[in-house]
Amino acid sequence: MPNPVVIGFELSNDDVYSVAGWCAAELAIKQANAAGNLPVEVKLEVIVNGKDRAIARKAAADFVARKDAIAVLGPTNSAMAVISQDIYAAAGILQMSSEASSPLLTNKGYTHFFRNVANDEVQGRALGQVAASYLKAKKIAILNEDSAWGEPISAIFSNEITRLGVPPVLHYGYGAKERNLDFDELIDAVVKAEPDLVYFAVYWNQSHIIAHRLRDRGVKAVFLGSDALKPYAFLEVPSLDTEAPYHSLAGIDLMTKPSARKFLVDFAEHHPKMLDAPQYAPEAYDCANIILECIRRAPALTPSAVLGEMKKFGTYSGALGEISFTPEGDLSDPDIGLYRCKDGQRVFVDLIKNLV
Repeated sequence: MPNPVVIGFELSNDDVYSVAGWCAAELAIKQANAAGNLPVEVKLEVIVNGKDRAIARKAAADFVARKDAIAVLGPTNSAMAVISQDIYAAAGILQMSSEASSPLLTNKGYTHFFRNVANDEVQGRALGQVAASYLKAKKIAILNEDSAWGEPISAIFSNEITRLGVPPVLHYGYGAKERNLDFDELIDAVVKAEPDLVYFAVYWNQSHIIAHRLRDRGVKAVFLGSDALKPYAFLEVPSLDTEAPYHSLAGIDLMTKPSARKFLVDFAEHHPKMLDAPQYAPEAYDCANIILECIRRAPALTPSAVLGEMKKFGTYSGALGEISFTPEGDLSDPDIGLYRCKDGQRVFVDLIKNLV
């Protein structure tokens, strides 16, 4: 039997069992190896990017130079995915992400990159429709961090609410002060704008601080966030919220999706502690299984042969249900869910396409 091949999973550090996507991908690979229907043993190894450009680019270059490298999973973070994407593209190695949603990843003409999560072009427009059509906000403030994820999705959201006749009363982008947790200017700007809805394109840790400070200043606006706020209720400010906050999730709801039931049972058996935050686990599981199927179909155990099979893959039936990909590597018809956060819990409202 040929020597084992390796799928790399690019993550910020090597604490892999704190990442639901790693746990799900590892489960898929273990199941496939045990079934004995692969032409070669497949291993999963972490590629550590350290959330640092220089470290990420060296780690990616080192991985694709390996003779046993066959494909790449991740990164789970859009900003880090943008940093290393060209290295994987130049190597001609299949890359699939379960979480990186920035439009920048599929608008450069690369043919090696695919993802099992909605492009933020879709999510940003959907959130704009929630704000203007479902929640019927009239004065919308936009807050975004200056990242390869935060800036594009906030611009898409802004364009959509403007198209719907509700241009933002404030669009505040991050600077150096905010990255150092100095939010005084931001808070003052929001208070002055008197919005009835505040949209957050900000990661959970800073959103938590901003939400509490806004409520402390008497802001009564509804809070709406993107799926960077998963999985917990980071926009919730108990006792000060006049209306429970909302956020989206560009992945499936694992607990309610019928196609994910078998995966949920297997995942719960192997990783019961992950059930508190299983977001994007089924997406990573399907990513890994699609790569494994490409390995099965490939005429040779080379990255180029595996990538060639992905380019003509067609429809896949997995935990996500029936999915297919656009020529750019995006999901053809992704679902975006809307949730409310109350008492520390996320409650599924509905798919946004059913609400607007």
